[in-house]
Formats: sequence, structure tokens, C-alpha cells
Amino acid sequence: RYYEVSDYIAATMAEVRRIIRLHLPLNEGKIPVDLLDSFLGSLRFDPSVLIPPKVGEDIAAIGIEGEEVLVLKSDPITFATDAIGFYTVIVNANDIATSGARPRWLLSTLLLPPGVTGKQTIDILEELRQHCDSAGISLCGGHTEVTGSVTRPVVVGMLAGTVDRKDLVDKRRMMCGNRVLLTKGLAVEGTALIAREFPDLLRQKGLTDDQIASCRSLLENISILVEAKFASICPGVTAMHDVTEGGLATALQELSSAGSHHIIIHRDRIRVLEETDLVCNALGLNPLGLIGSGSLLICCDSAQSQALEKKIRDEGIDCRCIGEVGEPGNGIIAFDEGDPWVWPHFETDEITRLYSV
Repeated sequence: RYYEVSDYIAATMAEVRRIIRLHLPLNEGKIPVDLLDSFLGSLRFDPSVLIPPKVGEDIAAIGIEGEEVLVLKSDPITFATDAIGFYTVIVNANDIATSGARPRWLLSTLLLPPGVTGKQTIDILEELRQHCDSAGISLCGGHTEVTGSVTRPVVVGMLAGTVDRKDLVDKRRMMCGNRVLLTKGLAVEGTALIAREFPDLLRQKGLTDDQIASCRSLLENISILVEAKFASICPGVTAMHDVTEGGLATALQELSSAGSHHIIIHRDRIRVLEETDLVCNALGLNPLGLIGSGSLLICCDSAQSQALEKKIRDEGIDCRCIGEVGEPGNGIIAFDEGDPWVWPHFETDEITRLYSV
């Protein structure tokens, strides 16, 4: 006998109507009050949340006691539609963690295109809640709206965290001679994102379904919270920076600028994952300029860098020295197998070339 598993079970016509309504397109404007209220009522918060999100409430209020520094971060998710809630939480949490702070409170603005259903909207909210819960973050509220201004879902996250002043990691502390460490490798996020957004294009370029699946699975590796935690408690660490839009090439330029020091990089020491190599060769992309959440840059005193590398590798995370901090100034001085090499500059992330086709 064949049994089919149902998505919904309804005992009354009222429940049937509710299920049908969830799958009807929403009108432009704010999400219907009853739909949003049913989700907000299911959220749980840590005791510091004094005014939680509620229909009719314009703000969230947080009580801070015994904390010296409040760290803030906002980042939009515009490329990804698959796992957009996951991206929102992790990408913002990554940035908070580079300061040595603990990510704690998230506000999210959801802009959804006309035609989106209530079910699709709640699915994104549930995904946000799930990953906030996993990271110990309170989803404190925000705004949700259907608007013709977007053609696909856009989520803007605003995350706050806290850290004692003595533990705050400030890039201005980087010093000449610090080792520059890189975790995981190039374009972890970009590789996963391309496999999820453009699988048919990759098949046309000769990648197998198994290879595409392997690339997709790299999504699980875009968090840098584990290695950032180890780095934040290492007294020799002077700076951290996560690799995001523009790839490692842009991230190192940003790190140099923020720390007011030249950075010397050895290109031949930079790890390129097999999956990334496959995708970039197939599509003619430069992995140095491809969006790279999942990779963390760490500047560390040379006397303590090897011990930190070992701690991170012992957690199963690749970590290697790719260069060192140079004299005060701004810019990248690059070498490849000992020979001078011109460090590339990217006006836009390499992945935008695929969206513009």
C-alpha cells in the first residue's frame, strides 16, 4: 500500500482557508497583521530584550548591564535567494565576531517581490529564527514588506553584539612583522552560491551533478565563528577581517586600509579549493575577486601565530600563513614563488558577471 506524506492536515474549514491563504500572493505593502503576529508570538528572547517585537511596536529595547562595548553591523543579502535566512544571520555574525564580540541581537528588513505568498514569507522568517537560535542570537524584530522595487527577495540584517573593552579587537593595533593567516581558502561562499544559483550553467560547462552537489555543500562552511573565537582569546592577535564581497583581493586591501599598514602577500601560499578551481575555470572567473564568506584573515604576533594555526587546524579548519604585515602605509605588496606579482583590483565582485548575462 502507498502512503503519501502530507504537508498539512486540516480538521476544519477554517484551517483549510488558512492553508489556502498562506499560498496566495500577498498584496504590496506591509505583511498582513495576523500573518506576522502568528510568527512573532512564537519567538523567544534572552532576558536582556526589554521590549520584544510585536505588531504595533516600532522598536526593540535591549538592556545592557556590565558590558563596556556595543558592536553594530548591518549587511544586505542581495545575491542569494536559496538559504537567504541562513546567509543573513551568518554574514552579519561573521563581521561581529571579527571584533571579538559575541553576536546577540538581530533586526531584519525583508523586501519581497510582488507575487510572493504568505508561506514563502513565513519560510524565510522561520529560517532566520532557526539560524538565530543556533547561533545564540535573539531575533528582535525589523520590517517585512512586499514591494515592486525588488524582483527577488532581499534581506537586510542589522546585528548587535557585546564585548568587554579590554577584549575588543581593533585593526588599528596591527603591527609590522605580524603574520597574516587565512582560514579555509578562496571563495568558499562564491563557489557554493554559484552552484545553488546557476546549476544549469555549470552543467552546460561540463560539471557533473556530483561536482555541483559538492560545491553546494560548501554553504555549510561560510561561518567563521569557530576560528574567530580562538583568535579572539589569543593575546597575540591584533586584527581580524572576514572575506566578503570582492573576494580576498578586496578584503586584503580593506584590511591594509583599516590597519594603516602595507601587507605583504605570497600568492603561492593561498589555498584554492578543488571545487572553487572547477567552478572558476569553467566560468572564466578569478577566485581572488569572488565573494568569500567563510574565510577569515587574522593578523597575529609571529611568536604566537603557529600555536594559533594549530588550534584552528585541530578543529578541522584549514589555516595557513599567507604573508605578513609590512611598514606603515596602504596597499598590497605581492609575490608569487618569490617573484614580484601585481595584486589584482576588482571594481565589482566576479559573481556579478553571471547576474548580468
